[in-house]
Amino acid sequence: MTKKFVIVLKYLAISVGLLIGVISCEKDFTNVGVNIVDNNIFSTDKYTSEIIAYSQGVENVRANGLSDYLLGVQRDGLFGKLEASIVAQLSLATANPDFGENAVIDTVIVDIPYHATLDGTQTDIDGVGVPKFKLDSVWTSGNNYFQLNVFELKTALFSVDQDEPTKPKIYYSDYDFQKNESTPLFSGLISPNENDTMTVVKRFKYPNSNFPDLTAKEEYRTDTIKKTDLKPSLKIPFDKEMIKTLFQDNATTGIFDYNSSFQTFFKGLYLEALEHDNQGDALMNLKMSDATMTIYFSNDVQKDEGDTEDLNGNGINGETDVWVRNPQSFIFPFSGIKSNIYSRDESGSAIEPFILTPNEINGEEKLFVQGASGANAVIKLFGDDNNNNGTPDELEALRSNNWLINQAKLVVYIDQVNTAEMAPQQLYLYNVGVEDLNEDGELDDTQILDAMPQSILGIDGELVRDADGVPEKYSFLMTDYISELLKEDTEMALHDLGIKVFDNHDIPDPRFTTDTLIHKFNSNPKGLVLKGNLSNTEEQRIKLEIYYTKKN
Repeated sequence: MTKKFVIVLKYLAISVGLLIGVISCEKDFTNVGVNIVDNNIFSTDKYTSEIIAYSQGVENVRANGLSDYLLGVQRDGLFGKLEASIVAQLSLATANPDFGENAVIDTVIVDIPYHATLDGTQTDIDGVGVPKFKLDSVWTSGNNYFQLNVFELKTALFSVDQDEPTKPKIYYSDYDFQKNESTPLFSGLISPNENDTMTVVKRFKYPNSNFPDLTAKEEYRTDTIKKTDLKPSLKIPFDKEMIKTLFQDNATTGIFDYNSSFQTFFKGLYLEALEHDNQGDALMNLKMSDATMTIYFSNDVQKDEGDTEDLNGNGINGETDVWVRNPQSFIFPFSGIKSNIYSRDESGSAIEPFILTPNEINGEEKLFVQGASGANAVIKLFGDDNNNNGTPDELEALRSNNWLINQAKLVVYIDQVNTAEMAPQQLYLYNVGVEDLNEDGELDDTQILDAMPQSILGIDGELVRDADGVPEKYSFLMTDYISELLKEDTEMALHDLGIKVFDNHDIPDPRFTTDTLIHKFNSNPKGLVLKGNLSNTEEQRIKLEIYYTKKN
């Protein structure tokens, strides 16, 4: 409510300012009155400003504090290879877990939900009709798998900066986390599966429950565990003996008294995604906030048999205090700190020369833009400063025209021949000239959020499709910014602009309507090739279009 009120006040002020501006224009625009729309006095036109544009690789992005996290491998001929791994803390759902008498771990499963939407119904293994889902935010091509190794994390994770405790800890996508590589908890191929909706746990008994022979396991029951929403999730089986050593054998040492002592002892998990044999391609955006690790185990408990019960199988009914095997489980949620790790390899890809040796003087024919620490485009407005006075010559000439700017927009076309299939729905235009704590400054227009109509929405460009529904271009409205730049007495400095793949974290914090920083997050792996300023056709070159009114 406060946000909308501030926005309304802002635009009320702008409207009043425009009205005053029109009245004050009588000094420059004479005969203002009933003939204000007379084309003999005023005329409108469009001015096109040529732009220098090139691509720039992104060294890293902030990778913790995200809503979702990437896991897997993505490879294509345009952008090369991305391997996205995850580090994550486990937390205690129950302090001091008691494994009880003669406890033996049956299985250990890490369960990470996919993003999925309902897609009809299907019949499960019990012959029951259940919902059918399709996976969202999963990208594959060719072989639908990747190599996953899970290790014990050896780097302590902190929520606050240890050097500056008043500030939150920031982990970037190239942070060097340490792991225990000698004893992996899991190592194998992973493939996304929309039918992975339940967990089957085999329970075991022993010849003598009081003195179990751990080598002579005999199955005594099978549990089928389903989520209440029946949605699919990635399930990773862990090494039971490793979990026994780390968790069960330390359960009575006091380590599990508090989260702090537990997370000091067991720092977390390192989920490492690697390409398998130079092939395989599957990348997933996962709901890590709902992820869990569950230890399924069985122990001995004493029970009284009913008159017709023989719980211990000795042929005698109605006994008291008989020892029976009892299925149990402990859950450890992923509710602690999490961070992504992005490893990129552009060698041999189309983007490689464009980010290694970009032509920053004349610009490029193609612009490569990809999220998740991929590449951004750099935009230089208004050309050269030949007289070396600190202002481009074209901008000086435009300021002397005394135009009333009706609309200004940056238009950039998609390269249909050499573009990726994963075209993002939205790109984001920002000011790369303002930097503070590795965060880039927004342009003024971006402060206007969804409460305002699209015509003044600002600097974030939605994907525009042609009449056949084919992605065609992006258009960035930047009227406020250009209007201010063209004022003779402006205090706004001209900076280079950047185009990046839009991420939800780019929306300014609604608690601070004057927030002018976009945070250096990005977990959106989508990307595409745009046409630069050296494109073959003048019509589809990147350009700044200025629509203005002038006095005749």
